[in-house]
Amino acid sequence: MHEFSIAQSIVETVIKVARDNGASQILGVNLEVGEVALVNVDQLGWHIQLITQGTLAEGMQLQWTRIPAGIRCQGCGYEGGLRYEQEDPSWHFSVPSFQCPQCVSPNTVITHGRELRVKDINVRFDQEEEGGQPDA
Repeated sequence: MHEFSIAQSIVETVIKVARDNGASQILGVNLEVGEVALVNVDQLGWHIQLITQGTLAEGMQLQWTRIPAGIRCQGCGYEGGLRYEQEDPSWHFSVPSFQCPQCVSPNTVITHGRELRVKDINVRFDQEEEGGQPDA
């Protein structure tokens, strides 16, 4: 259920940034989500849509960019992607292995793939005055 608190934080952040910059509506948000961030993006999106009801972010579009995971081996110096194991074909997914794919050492550090951040926000500005001219 931590997706709810993450959704709250994202919504608070994008609304604050939009208001601070004079936006009248938030049209969309692009998020970067790491492969091993331990976040269910479907649940996160559902919570965000629920929380934004009645706000200037209501109805905004959500887009996700998946950041692949990478590791660095403390033993042999390997830097790169993870190896995946399919424990049981009936699971229909593979399990990431954090052991070094070169030397099989478990002494690795995750270098990327844990990210969860707002990449950018798409907003609308209503800047027209009575004469139909935008504010300077």
